[in-house]
Amino acid sequence: MLQFADFQNSYKPNQKDGKIVIFGAGTIGRLTQLALKDHDIQIDYFCDSDKRKQKYKIEDKLIISPEELYKFDNRKTYIFLANQYFTAILPDLFGKGFNNIFKVTDLLENKNLNQLYEKIDMKLLFGKLQSLKLQRNIGFYNEMGRKEDYTRDGKLNLKTIDVQVTEKCSLKCKDCSNLMQYYEKPIDSELNLLLKSIDKIMSCIDSLEEFRVLGGDPFMNKELYKIVNKLVNYEKCKKVVVYTNAKFVPKGENLNCLKNKKVVLDITDYGKHSWAAAQFIEVAKKENIAYTTFRCSTWQDCGRIMPYSNKSENELEHLFSNCCNSDLVSLLHGKLYRCPFSANGVNLKAIPQNKKDEVDLTDDNIGLDELREQINKLCFGKKYLTACSYCNGRDYNSVNIPSAVQSKKPLKLELGLDAKIK
Repeated sequence: MLQFADFQNSYKPNQKDGKIVIFGAGTIGRLTQLALKDHDIQIDYFCDSDKRKQKYKIEDKLIISPEELYKFDNRKTYIFLANQYFTAILPDLFGKGFNNIFKVTDLLENKNLNQLYEKIDMKLLFGKLQSLKLQRNIGFYNEMGRKEDYTRDGKLNLKTIDVQVTEKCSLKCKDCSNLMQYYEKPIDSELNLLLKSIDKIMSCIDSLEEFRVLGGDPFMNKELYKIVNKLVNYEKCKKVVVYTNAKFVPKGENLNCLKNKKVVLDITDYGKHSWAAAQFIEVAKKENIAYTTFRCSTWQDCGRIMPYSNKSENELEHLFSNCCNSDLVSLLHGKLYRCPFSANGVNLKAIPQNKKDEVDLTDDNIGLDELREQINKLCFGKKYLTACSYCNGRDYNSVNIPSAVQSKKPLKLELGLDAKIK
């Protein structure tokens, strides 16, 4: 098991006789730099795998590549890992002999993050985050940092579960990464099957950071409120986040269910396509609904089912470990998948079904202990998926494209299922 140290117990200021590097030049990296300053620790470099950031400076600190970092003396280099791609980064660092690697969970834990966030240099960041969104991002980082602790203690704690309540969407985005653009006759998830599946999952796991309720657009499902009202009652779950593109504002029960204190409304604003976004925000304020909103103008180019690519196992492992969705699990029509691309690709019969890439929650012959083990293997034991052979990749180097470009009708699937199941 790969392990790295925590700041409070392992790092001492007098250790600095080499270089101090923050791996990750995003929001968490910037917060880490400021938090270290409070401990009178000045960094020497940022490091980031995203080539678009390399060679720029943040507050006069150069952003270097991992290849440049590997040239440093591994005995005298102290690395603060401020990036959620732990599974991709740590093996390389340990493989190069770096052992002074620190997570920053406790470093940020007792800070006023909102106050600290107001001080960060916003250069190279996509946009400013609202307070609630910032807290969720830090929470996700913390959960990733605790994965090995959970494994060691025999805990099955999940970061998120995507609950796909419908295939229907109010938009027709041709590059949707959840593949809604390929559904010619979209349907809602069958309510009883969905609720029974969730009960099974929650009976097996120890805790869950968030349910993420999505579609399509979840408000296209007229019974959404029944699902949300069920999810908030699980004590093991901290939050229920409902995603929307704000094409319209729901009414009645589908609006009232958002008032629960565990619910967060996440509004993605696609400009002219999200014509009800401003109205939805006003309603949320009036009804005391917790919400976040983000103006999204670009997507990663990962919303297409590609022809089968005969990638090597090393290539598939690299694509999977560097994917920003590699730590998600998705519930769709009674089955649990490792990512929404895999879930919908299999559901559309555009990607071959591989039973090793899913957990069948409809099988009542599987006992809870065995089900727990299957969920654990799916969430923490996969090196890659069959779907990876059909995916364009979704990492830090993915090409950006305009978001929410509309199609007049569903896209046609014309791909053969010729992948080898490994």
